[in-house]
Amino acid sequence: MLWGGILLLGVSGIYNIILANSKPVDLILQVHVDPPPPCSVTGSSVDFQTVNINDINGSNYRKDAGYTLSCPDRKADDLRMQLRGNTTTINGEKVVDVGGPGFGIRIENADNNSLFSIGENNWTPFNITSQPKLNAVPVKQSGAQLSGADFSGSLTMVVDYQ
Repeated sequence: MLWGGILLLGVSGIYNIILANSKPVDLILQVHVDPPPPCSVTGSSVDFQTVNINDINGSNYRKDAGYTLSCPDRKADDLRMQLRGNTTTINGEKVVDVGGPGFGIRIENADNNSLFSIGENNWTPFNITSQPKLNAVPVKQSGAQLSGADFSGSLTMVVDYQ
């Protein structure tokens, strides 16, 4: 026990000597934060018009979700995109909720018709010269009996730097 007490006193003494010889120094930090890119989106409306309930199968009525993304004063070409909105799960996939039970709009990557991830934690990186092309297609839950009605849904596109 005596050695532990001596060692503790020795370390304490060294610490006090270091503090006694220290000098405060001002530290200046400068950080420049770029705002999100100034982008605008136009032409992003999809109208399915009249569809036959019995023909909704996840591939019929597929439409180009054509939009134009313009970011003229951006600081970089490498961006990322996010689609936010109310969603529902249809056949295990997160799709746009249109207010009808068992019915939604699937957003797809137009290149291969794969599901485009929707939600605040889902970012898709891209370069401004090759923007994601999107499709929208009505989907219904397997076995769902839909009734005729007007439906609508919406998403917000968020663009930021990678």
